[in-house]
Amino acid sequence: MSLLIFILVLGVLVLVHEWGHFFAARRFGIRVDEFGFGFPPRVWGKKFGETLYSLNMFPIGGFVRIFGEQGEGDGDKTSFASHPIWHRVLVIAAGVLMNVALAWVLFSFGHIVGIPSIADGDPEVSDAQVTIISVADGSPAAEAKLAFGNVVKRVVSEYKSIEPKTSRELIEFVNSHRGEVLKLEVKESAAVKTDKMVTVTIKSRDTPPAGQGPIGIALADIGIAQSPWYLAPWRGLETLWFSVRATGEAFWGLARGVVTKGAIPEGVSGPLGLFVLTGQAQRLGFSYFLQFMAILSINLAILNIIPFPALDGGRLLFLGIEKIRGKPVRISYERAAHAIGFVLLLALILVISYRDLYRFFL
Repeated sequence: MSLLIFILVLGVLVLVHEWGHFFAARRFGIRVDEFGFGFPPRVWGKKFGETLYSLNMFPIGGFVRIFGEQGEGDGDKTSFASHPIWHRVLVIAAGVLMNVALAWVLFSFGHIVGIPSIADGDPEVSDAQVTIISVADGSPAAEAKLAFGNVVKRVVSEYKSIEPKTSRELIEFVNSHRGEVLKLEVKESAAVKTDKMVTVTIKSRDTPPAGQGPIGIALADIGIAQSPWYLAPWRGLETLWFSVRATGEAFWGLARGVVTKGAIPEGVSGPLGLFVLTGQAQRLGFSYFLQFMAILSINLAILNIIPFPALDGGRLLFLGIEKIRGKPVRISYERAAHAIGFVLLLALILVISYRDLYRFFL
């Protein structure tokens, strides 16, 4: 089931992205030879009009094949290569814009059905519960399989127990029982409407590493914030802006870490990590899942707009060079740059996937 949901989520995000390219190309009268779901070899295909619609064997991703992308058909009005630069820029950028638009729709709908939010005195946030927002690697909490989104309902020491109403209550209780064995009753998520709980036993630490605390969790009072339908698009736009900024900063941190330290920062995940995180988000409940899909869509948009060969941003970079020079870069040079960029991206994905394999499965 987790694999099916992962393929479905990735399929929606990629197809929305590719549909953006497809729609913009057709809007300008550019011929689209193929719209494919998944990557070849082809399993099935049917032609409608000028476009072949295909299903391919590997269902992670998709593509559009636009006539003239490789410089062919110069002089043909249906060729990508024959259109003015601003047409080509919009065709390439349309995929990114569609992913941003999808994130806005998901965030807006999330605000209608209820979106997980930190209470922090906000009167619009209801039913706030003590929620784990991160678990330190190698900590007692990690060994006990506690995870993001778990709600702590009760904690028991040898002689005392509490049902914490706020994160501060739980933090004070744990700090006052350092070195003791504690039992925590937890629910998987505040967004899951069930009373089912599990009890985990944790040996707290007398002298934990800096910034971790005795059991190695970070907490927040998380509730559900709902908005009237007429305010949801504006609230969705606010959430979109915050998420785009945060994601952009994260990508900048990734690039800086790779360049300055020669290392990929912790927390960066590839396809295997996304598979695990998709399953976790689905188990946390519908509102968390909506947010997760929206954030993935933003990640896909920002990743693609980076000016690196083989990405949409790399193709925009070549169009910028063409605008400055007054003539296009020789197609053989552009093809070579995209090929090298693709190999480098594939190598990066393999390195991250190797780390994810040990992080999540071994």
